[in-house]
Amino acid sequence: MKRFPSLLVAVLLLLHTGLSARVIGEQDAVILFDNDVHGHMDGYAKFADLRKATLRQTPNVCVVSLGDFAQGGPLCSVSHGQYAVDIMNEVGYDYIALGNHEFDYGIEQLHQLTGSLHAKTLTFNFVDIATQRPVFAPYAIRQMGSHKVAFIGCVTPITRHSDAPDSFVGPDGKDMYTFCHGTFCTLLQQYVNEVRAIGADKVVLLAHLGDVDNAFETSEEVIHSTYGIDVVLDGHAHHVIESRRLCNAKGDSVLMSSSGAHFQYMGRLVIDAEGNCSSDLIDVSKYQGSDQDIPVKLAAMQKAFDNLPVIAKTPYDLAAFDYQHDTYDRNCQTNLGSLCADAFRVMSRADIGWVNAGGIRASIPAGNITFKELLNAFPFENKICVCQFTGQQIMDALEYGISRAPEDNASYPQVSGISYDVDMNVKPNILTDATGGFIAIGEGPRRVHNIRVLNPLTNLYEPINLAHPYKLASIDFILLKGGCNGMLSKGMLIADDQMVDTQLIENYIRTQLNGVIDEAYKDYKQ
Repeated sequence: MKRFPSLLVAVLLLLHTGLSARVIGEQDAVILFDNDVHGHMDGYAKFADLRKATLRQTPNVCVVSLGDFAQGGPLCSVSHGQYAVDIMNEVGYDYIALGNHEFDYGIEQLHQLTGSLHAKTLTFNFVDIATQRPVFAPYAIRQMGSHKVAFIGCVTPITRHSDAPDSFVGPDGKDMYTFCHGTFCTLLQQYVNEVRAIGADKVVLLAHLGDVDNAFETSEEVIHSTYGIDVVLDGHAHHVIESRRLCNAKGDSVLMSSSGAHFQYMGRLVIDAEGNCSSDLIDVSKYQGSDQDIPVKLAAMQKAFDNLPVIAKTPYDLAAFDYQHDTYDRNCQTNLGSLCADAFRVMSRADIGWVNAGGIRASIPAGNITFKELLNAFPFENKICVCQFTGQQIMDALEYGISRAPEDNASYPQVSGISYDVDMNVKPNILTDATGGFIAIGEGPRRVHNIRVLNPLTNLYEPINLAHPYKLASIDFILLKGGCNGMLSKGMLIADDQMVDTQLIENYIRTQLNGVIDEAYKDYKQ
């Protein structure tokens, strides 16, 4: 068979795919990576094609994910992440590090997903307390050309409080798992030393750490606190980092890269024959190649949703995303937040409806609303619960929820049946435990004041009674699973395991609004 010179092969591939002009040598090792796909599964067809194109340049190719692939979008929601896993198996992943959102569906479903993945799951800091051993393999070592490459996986310790926290607690109320907050870097260093002793000459950290959400261990802190790691491929923060160099604990240079989110980019790490590491990002919108089989499989998954009937109409955009500034609206009350909180309150016959801003994941555009739009906006399939709180507890929770404004904050309250004013000149005084869990509000002035609760008999808002018990309807993630750092975890349970949030919202729109979003929700920010 006639063989083309390697340079000619590379040129043909560049023309076919629209890649940037980079030639991959036959002896180079290439690690292709993504992070924070969050259900944007159309990108997998291009990622699969990139893998095949790279294999035509070098046999030393590895494909990895840095987590948060199982949550986001209707297909992931209705399948609890399984559809994403099915498509990832078609791509041909080798290793994955868990993201915090892989834990959204509980431990049992996490094992179902990882068990059906053809890729190996690597996460050194998700540890079973009873056995003191990682639940998944901490690392894997792979020969890639002339290099023995060690891959170590990790997930942000903030997962303990941010994603289905009760999944980590046993019947006795004690933690069954730890994410190694406080011992993270020490444990990581032990694994780095171990893989080096085995013979790895390159160490790549598959990290889901970022530097957001008041994270306990950030990617930059980890680099500065350890040595022996050559490259950190990072997720969680959704940052676009093509190539950044940071100094480790010994002053040596460490390469860091991250591919954004939602398949904006595909990441590529190249280790050449001499051991030099470099990274770049490939713009998915400009990449011309595409796998032929994956779109067919996605179309079959999507077909049922595309044919869902219209359940309502809205003449206004119901917003949760500020397209002008390319960011979620998590520092104000929005009309979609109000619609959701109203549905919780009215349909549960509660005094107050409450949802965290981070629980709303997409806007609903003006026009017809199908169940697909509701799933896009509320993809977690949370169940509605009702708990009883004193006015004092509610006032404290509001103070905590508003504490980071005007910064975006996933815990920011979207409420119904209650109103309040905010003095942004007051510095918040929030007391938390060692792991970031909410304890109380400190002494001194508060930024939230003039709190008033709707009286259903008079339809007037009246000053909150700090000793009075109020019924509050929200999602099980917040009320029962310790979500939002436990800001509303100490209520007395009244009603548990009610309707899934999307179904309840649909019923509210049908029965209370007669299938049409009315003038009350016209204003985008309320």
